[in-house]
Amino acid sequence: MNEIFDPAVYDSGIPYEAYERLRAEQPVSWHEEPALHGLPGGPGFWAVMRHADVQYVSRTPEVFSATLGATQLLDPAPGDLGFLRAMLLNMDPPTHNPLRRTISHLFTPRRLAELEPLIAATTVRLVEEAKERGTFDLVQDVTDRLALTTLAEVMGVPESDQRLFFEWANRIIGYQDDEYRLLGAVDGIDNPRSPDALQDMHDYASELREYRLRHPGPDVISALVHAEVDGRRISDEEFKNMFFLFAVAGNDTTRSALPGGIQALLDHPDQLDLLKREPQRWGGAIEECLRYAPPVIHFRRTATRRTELGGAVIQAGDKVVVFYPAANRDPSVFENPDVFDITRKPNRHVSFGHGPHVCVAAGLARMQLKHMFTAVAERLPGLRLDGPVERLRSNFVAAVKRMPVTGDWVEAA
Repeated sequence: MNEIFDPAVYDSGIPYEAYERLRAEQPVSWHEEPALHGLPGGPGFWAVMRHADVQYVSRTPEVFSATLGATQLLDPAPGDLGFLRAMLLNMDPPTHNPLRRTISHLFTPRRLAELEPLIAATTVRLVEEAKERGTFDLVQDVTDRLALTTLAEVMGVPESDQRLFFEWANRIIGYQDDEYRLLGAVDGIDNPRSPDALQDMHDYASELREYRLRHPGPDVISALVHAEVDGRRISDEEFKNMFFLFAVAGNDTTRSALPGGIQALLDHPDQLDLLKREPQRWGGAIEECLRYAPPVIHFRRTATRRTELGGAVIQAGDKVVVFYPAANRDPSVFENPDVFDITRKPNRHVSFGHGPHVCVAAGLARMQLKHMFTAVAERLPGLRLDGPVERLRSNFVAAVKRMPVTGDWVEAA
């Protein structure tokens, strides 16, 4: 049964009906992992659909490990696993804890407040430039560029190199999509996250590391290259994997959340009107957009021992995959879960994860959402779709590649 695994299923959006049925009838269910669309198959996995079970798997690394098989559904080559275990996403506590502390201080409220003027000004500039063209693509002309500009500032990379980060994310996150799958492909390598496939990114990371050792600044790369973990500098493998985490994983999460949230508002004009009338509801709107249109679909863990979950008997070594969109619409947690309601309280969504791996840069993503939604309300009157929304073919991220839009500013021109 490929109804939640086949990337082609996600071309038209997240399969919430399948999630709902599984959550009600078989909340922890076994799924085959056949070879599809030129991608290799695997041994199969357990899909976790209920909110409580997703949280439990996420907060118990002693039972469900991020390290044993890493966190992607596609199995890495055995020879790559050691390298991938140096990535923060793929570490279990206590190894995970000191490395996470080296970067968490970079996303404090004080640091975010320093970044906010740049994010606000960039959002306004991109929106106004796009409006001058009349109709435009909200993703390619605005939201992608906002995410990339913010990332460049946080990482301390020159504006001229932003396109590299865009291309890396497309080929690595978008490897299930025919448009992106062959970008930078390396012969004989099936997994785009393998060290060999990432060699050009690692070469760039090494050059940037050497530069920031000599010329430190108030950015993530400078903090990493000068940080100490348990009295030592972070290793070359740790640095390259941290670079990957920010350059690709952090970048693509925001790139997916921005258009996903805007589409949710456009699909529910009554809620957008409410937001315009009562702008103090921005916080609630952000959280509901994240719940209703989560940017990440799943993450994988590996069972460390035989255990039971949701009525299923899981064996040591089995892949266990938590599905955030399914958890976000669990009726035992959310009243009327399929209803988009920016006044929803409480809103215990898991779109940024849960437990030790909850997203360290969630505050930065929320800030970009805040200013993007403000621009929609104040600077894009009558914003509406001007054609079909084109989604990324992926069972991993709920990304949008193209979103043509128009509005009242076109008619007024």
